[in-house]
Amino acid sequence: LAIPFFIHLSDLHKSDKLCSTIENQIQLHQASLWFTIEHEMKSLIPCDLAEEFLSSFTKIQTSPSKFQKDVVTTLRSLDLGVREEATCKQTGYSIDAIVTTKTGADVAVEVDGPTHFLGRKPTGSTVLKRRQLTKIGE
Repeated sequence: LAIPFFIHLSDLHKSDKLCSTIENQIQLHQASLWFTIEHEMKSLIPCDLAEEFLSSFTKIQTSPSKFQKDVVTTLRSLDLGVREEATCKQTGYSIDAIVTTKTGADVAVEVDGPTHFLGRKPTGSTVLKRRQLTKIGE
């Protein structure tokens, strides 16, 4: 089912019939990410279109919560190198912080407050982001 969808998308792009809003581009980027990461395959959409979708996805504005700022302040107080609001180049996901350990390893840190949960369970988008970043090793 996924492969015919991406072939159709590619055909629409080639014929200049693909009129897509930013919201659609973001959803198509996430669908393409899901397919390529979950199936460990190269993207089935044209490179220029994939770049356009990635660009739209990375334009999503994020603003750190007070909780996130407090976590970053605490990490810095431990004399760790911290980069806030880094962007994963492969997926376009915003990562709350990248911590450089004393051994020089970079570790992605996601600060998931209450908006990332429904009751005690993470939201679908939070689960997907965690799974994809974990699978690619971010």
